[in-house]
Amino acid sequence: MEAARSLIPLLADEAPRTENARRLTDASVTALRQSGLFRLGTPAAHGGLGAGVRTAVDVCEELAHGCAASSWIVGIAYGGNLFASQLAEAERATVWKHDADAVVCGTANPSGTAQRADNGWLLSGSWPWISGIHHAQWTLLGFAWTNNEGETERGMALVPTSALTVADVWHVAGMRGTGSNTAVADDVYVPDSRIISLTDMANGTYQRRHPDEPRITFHLSINLPLVATAVGIAAEALQQVVMAAARGKRAVSPLHHLVAEAPSHQLNVADAATLIDTARLHLRRAADEVDTQARAGRRPELPDRARLRMDAAHAMRCAREAVSLLLDTAGAGSFADGSVLQRAWRDIETASRHAAFSIQTSKEIYGRALLGASLPTSPVI
Repeated sequence: MEAARSLIPLLADEAPRTENARRLTDASVTALRQSGLFRLGTPAAHGGLGAGVRTAVDVCEELAHGCAASSWIVGIAYGGNLFASQLAEAERATVWKHDADAVVCGTANPSGTAQRADNGWLLSGSWPWISGIHHAQWTLLGFAWTNNEGETERGMALVPTSALTVADVWHVAGMRGTGSNTAVADDVYVPDSRIISLTDMANGTYQRRHPDEPRITFHLSINLPLVATAVGIAAEALQQVVMAAARGKRAVSPLHHLVAEAPSHQLNVADAATLIDTARLHLRRAADEVDTQARAGRRPELPDRARLRMDAAHAMRCAREAVSLLLDTAGAGSFADGSVLQRAWRDIETASRHAAFSIQTSKEIYGRALLGASLPTSPVI
């Protein structure tokens, strides 16, 4: 946390250049790397921190005060390295033996095509929206295959990023600095030893590979730090609005001279602060429970997994609503180009639409779990 806090001024200074470049600047990447924050999810046996989800959540919230994209990429690195750490020891050594700060990015969404080859797969096609691909040495590509029982399985293939082509398609309103471009593969060979099965991950197979390490066996381990980015965005927006009011910002209302004197703005700020606290409480509760279950080597039961997913989506929604209220108080000037609050608005509006945080989907899953209604058998639920 001290390392993350110390980087806020530099990351904030680099944030406009990060956005214009649509990827992290060299200065930001170097600072994050030297601080050790790219190795949060790397196993301690390979020079990493082996940090729990709560630590990753707290760090990502802090970093977002300086740069949302930097925070997001640290969260991506945490999740990607956590996934890769489930591979056999020989493959883990390949990833981190010569560089404990090596970053793994990727997507679990199945895309492209996969053909069986000698003890492995040939992957071709495109995989969109891979955050951090410009800064990662390795990339996880989601794909699907038919097992011996005729059932469809999902997994991820670990590929050297250098074996891929990156299509520059990330032209978006917010979170521009994440560089979430498309990976393109053309008959890239991946041995079976670098395949992660989502089913095996969910049922605890990989937990038994490294019994001395807490093993997180479901998707929330990578999603919660990304929610923390949104909470950090909202918390920084609150800080900016409160500081402006404290410096005597004038109100446009004919009823009050200063923003701080207007009850409408007082209520807005109070509501926003409470929404941020609500988001943080849900987020931290979920992170602590994920860590507790991981240390015990357990997978939460379905109703608990549904609630944890709901925690994440609800926290994201609260953070977004808080920023909206704060912009009501900050006024139309906040939407000027170059405004920190305008960037916060664009970033959180974009980040909160990530498919993993769909409030509608999370509500339906949680409601079904509470009422005992059927849910599809899926390793991501």
